[in-house]
Amino acid sequence: MKLYFDSNCPVCRSFAKLLQKHLSGEVEVIPLGEQAEDFKLELADGKILYGKEAIDTLEKEVPKVKDFFWMLPDSYRGKALHKTYAFGKLLRRLSNFFNGKCSNCP
Repeated sequence: MKLYFDSNCPVCRSFAKLLQKHLSGEVEVIPLGEQAEDFKLELADGKILYGKEAIDTLEKEVPKVKDFFWMLPDSYRGKALHKTYAFGKLLRRLSNFFNGKCSNCP
């Protein structure tokens, strides 16, 4: 499984570092830089998933990813993973907006 991510996003970089450190045999992380619109997950069968669907699949296929949120009760860990993803997406959009690189921003 390969996860492509925006290497300019600090939240995405931190998430990728955690994946490399704790799940290196299960998930390969590949930085993309500014051309990354969202997380892109390539499965072993070649199927490509993007964004929330990629995070949903990562959570199901590699449940240890929720252990990054060890301080939370088990029932909250999946939600925390999704909220962190949403925060990273917002942070990327704001960063692009303030740097004049966002064509879709209001």
